[in-house]
Amino acid sequence: MSKELEVEYKNLLTRTEFAAIQKAYDFQAPIIQENHYFDTPTASLKQLGIGLRIRQFVTRAEQTMKIPTTQGDHHLIEITDPLSLAQSQQLVDHQQIWPGGSIGQRLIDLTIPIEALKIIGFAKTTRYLWPSEFGLLTLDQTSYQDHAQDFECELELTPQAVAKNSEIFFMDLLDKYAIPKRPVINKVVRAISHFQKSH
Repeated sequence: MSKELEVEYKNLLTRTEFAAIQKAYDFQAPIIQENHYFDTPTASLKQLGIGLRIRQFVTRAEQTMKIPTTQGDHHLIEITDPLSLAQSQQLVDHQQIWPGGSIGQRLIDLTIPIEALKIIGFAKTTRYLWPSEFGLLTLDQTSYQDHAQDFECELELTPQAVAKNSEIFFMDLLDKYAIPKRPVINKVVRAISHFQKSH
């Protein structure tokens, strides 16, 4: 289990803007991941501002919970329990969360019954990463259950990055490519919306 504070800046992109930034920086080979999002039928986690998912990579998997903090809009605590691919697939097939980790304990603490959780959203993301002194610059190309796609740029601060300088870098990046500041609807919300449209 890991637990860390996450600070990030985000902006939605068009396909053209995405391609321009991708060309400008030396991004690493893409990472492909599939996210299955969970909540109860009464949206217990949503009411608390919590996101819960099982994330599957090519060779491994994990379940993560993102919890808002009182430190501001860009601050989240992320709890992660590692899973094997086989374990994660069995959980997804049965629409279950692994109860044995830190997330299972957190759900108990929140008095949210684990058996009430169901898959409410799906997103497959191809992610490109560029580590910089300002943080981890990320480009996401995401497809959803109804075959819709969107594009997003994110700067996740590392412990060494200074928040002020990172924010300046991110805003300068948007200015450089004449990208308007677009309000970002949380990816969980987007995944849920597209999931509902496909059912």
